[in-house]
Amino acid sequence: MLGAQKKLFVIVDPTATQQLALEKAILIASTINCEIHAYVCVYAELSQYPEYSSRQDLKFHTLELTRENLDGWMQRCRDNDIPFSTEVSWNQNWVEMATQAVARSGCDLVIKSSFYHDKVKRFLYKTSDFYLMRYCSSPVLFTHLPQQWQSSHMVACVDLESSDVEHKRLNNSIIKNAKALSTTLGMELYIAAAYDKGINDSVLQLGVESSGGTRESLAEIFGVDVDHLLLRQGATVETLHNISEEIEASIMVIGSLARTGINGKLIGNTAEKLLDSVNADIVTIS
Repeated sequence: MLGAQKKLFVIVDPTATQQLALEKAILIASTINCEIHAYVCVYAELSQYPEYSSRQDLKFHTLELTRENLDGWMQRCRDNDIPFSTEVSWNQNWVEMATQAVARSGCDLVIKSSFYHDKVKRFLYKTSDFYLMRYCSSPVLFTHLPQQWQSSHMVACVDLESSDVEHKRLNNSIIKNAKALSTTLGMELYIAAAYDKGINDSVLQLGVESSGGTRESLAEIFGVDVDHLLLRQGATVETLHNISEEIEASIMVIGSLARTGINGKLIGNTAEKLLDSVNADIVTIS
């Protein structure tokens, strides 16, 4: 669970000059007592580097340079007395290797920098964000913001229309993780839901009986103030985007496609579309 972080897994981008994911991890680690594990995967083709005599020579020097760069980036952890470990690997498919490294690490939260993708690229290609959302064994925080969050508001997005078992499980996981993370980071938690026809309170399995699906009863179930329960009719992405902007959320917690596969409004590419439209960091739960 996010509130009990003991280890943050940071995916370092070896091509970036500013390591947003590492900066966000240091911000979190400065708030709570946890360890940072920084991971970077590199690869190069010999044909692009004729100055090296062999593929083995290229690999050796590339890994050595990467370790040196990573060690430099981790200086801020030393300066802030944050315990850390590092891992460097060599593989052409870095996202698959990172996913395997996450599973080995036993981490509580993965942090990765993200950047804007146009609709065509998101639709036609499986981006690294897409892959991590679906196959990573831990929640993933995608960040594109500077180090400090703009506000102390967090919004957890749930699906209150789909009633299958997987959606019930996913809703519960979103709420539990969002509550834990908001408490850990000292943020105010909002609950948001976009719906088409109406709210189906039978999708909730939080151990509290509902009394008719009123906003008051739903707020009691979620454990938030009524004015922190935001239920809006409309298209999912547009509605959640508007809610996030309205409350100036710094973090949005949302469900992604479960590894077993389910169909619904808060899965598929919804989280990816929100990544490209909201100003908030996004935590995906599967």
